[in-house]
Amino acid sequence: MAITYTVADYTSEDSSVEVTYTNDASLVFKRLVNIPKNSEGVIDQEYFNKILEDQLRGVENKLTVGAIVFQDPSEVASNEMPEYTESEYVPE
Repeated sequence: MAITYTVADYTSEDSSVEVTYTNDASLVFKRLVNIPKNSEGVIDQEYFNKILEDQLRGVENKLTVGAIVFQDPSEVASNEMPEYTESEYVPE
């Protein structure tokens, strides 16, 4: 199952941004991702792109082991991150 992601709009002032991951069934999982900056406070775009790709692999792995759940986008409001407790995750 392929998963793609979209990054919400952000500015150079932001320290994090919402990323929406979408699977083949058009279900979504959202999370906040930190925006890296260099010593001058400028966004390090090359490093940010690497973080986004690493986060995608992390989402794929967590989905595989059942640690996250994709949801219908109509049930997930923007900036509303689903909350999970440890009791909801039961490793197989």
